[in-house]
Amino acid sequence: MIITLRNKLKYPIFTMKKIPAITYITYILIITGSLFIHGCVDNDFDMPEPKEIAVGEVHTISDIRQMFSENDQQPIRFTEDASIYGVITMDGTSGNIYRSAYLQGSEAAINLRIMSPGGLYQGDSIRINLKGTTLSAYEQMLQLDSVHTGNNVVKLATQIEKQPIETDIITLLTDNSYQAKLVKLDNVEFSAQDLGKTFADAENLETVNRFLRDCNGNEIIVRTSGYSNFADSLLPAGNGSIVAVMAQFRSEKQLYIRSIDEVMMQNDRCAEQNNTDIISIAEIRQGFLEGWQQIPAGKIIEGTIISDIENENTAGRNAFIQDDSGYGIALRFAETHSLQMNNKVQISAGTIELSLFNRLLQVNNIPTGNAEVIETNTPLSPVQATIDEIVSNMERFESTLVSIKDVTLSGSNTFAGSVTITDPTGSIEMFTRNDASFANDPLPEGMVNLTGIVSIFNDPNFILRNSDDIEQQ
Repeated sequence: MIITLRNKLKYPIFTMKKIPAITYITYILIITGSLFIHGCVDNDFDMPEPKEIAVGEVHTISDIRQMFSENDQQPIRFTEDASIYGVITMDGTSGNIYRSAYLQGSEAAINLRIMSPGGLYQGDSIRINLKGTTLSAYEQMLQLDSVHTGNNVVKLATQIEKQPIETDIITLLTDNSYQAKLVKLDNVEFSAQDLGKTFADAENLETVNRFLRDCNGNEIIVRTSGYSNFADSLLPAGNGSIVAVMAQFRSEKQLYIRSIDEVMMQNDRCAEQNNTDIISIAEIRQGFLEGWQQIPAGKIIEGTIISDIENENTAGRNAFIQDDSGYGIALRFAETHSLQMNNKVQISAGTIELSLFNRLLQVNNIPTGNAEVIETNTPLSPVQATIDEIVSNMERFESTLVSIKDVTLSGSNTFAGSVTITDPTGSIEMFTRNDASFANDPLPEGMVNLTGIVSIFNDPNFILRNSDDIEQQ
């Protein structure tokens, strides 16, 4: 019937044609049915019950940090219901951290690694069910990993303001109890060598370390992500206060800023350091013999770099410095430095570790921002000595620039690796890194004069700086 009707139509169905009564009846039934169905729909939806997240045994953040220590700092996987409480002090809103947040309780704090970004915000007072999470350390930063905001987190309140702990740089560098806590530092400023720079590299989205210092020369890293919403902001040039979260990467303590509004530096900068802050390398070496494990707070080393980073016979994080007292010492930086041979530098060394590496005394783990070049092209004249004099007086010659006359070389065809150098008074090993620019040069025949750095690797050895240190007779 319908097919027959449609075949008789001369115009489309929407034209003004008389339609048989049967079609009207069909339309009325359809409309009536639709109204009936619509009338049966209940617009008063029942909301699902919130998911019950068990409490289990309650711990403090201090408790779980202690658990980790007692477990020999091995990861702990929580398989039973247990809870901790705290307030979120930093979230990922600014872009400075990602899939991460910091939780602080009454006595301790911890980094949270979240399974997906968002869901936890600064000021949230929360309970975390630990079941399914893992307590572990990433490069010495304790973290609670695999936190699922839907399965593990109960929000108790929002917009809770946690007050930062007022402290100072030395305390942060030496007291590990501040890890993950919200802190405030007063009377601080960014290092002079960082001024005019931005917090991070926003163009290339690269994270950058800048250096914050106090008026005694103590410095700490401020680390900023290239994704942060203040990455392209210029560092403030003045002195003032900063609020940040204390983090750690290996032995380096680092600050993460939550908001550019919490960097308030509008006061005059610290007065220039005076000579009373400078400590001689002779004093440092003597202090180590008397039991020093670090350089006194606020002290500065001033001297000339005698190693040559460009010719790569010292590793990129290492250098040797010698001062006007005639003594030298090895420097070990936290990252690859850019200090050139013959640069005169000042190094903020207060509270930096003094330690032995294979019997070589070194100032260890210096932030690169602690070194400031104050003069270029200030070469030191080497002290002339025999091998016997060097070996017999290592406490005097260690890490200094020395010239040895009438030397023969043996033990290899090239400089790379260990070579024995001999003068009329004795012998000593000379070591050359494979990366050195002259490593594959052939050993000269006959006698030569050598200039280089006296070092120790368990036993005394000698280090050339570059090929110019070799004088053929």
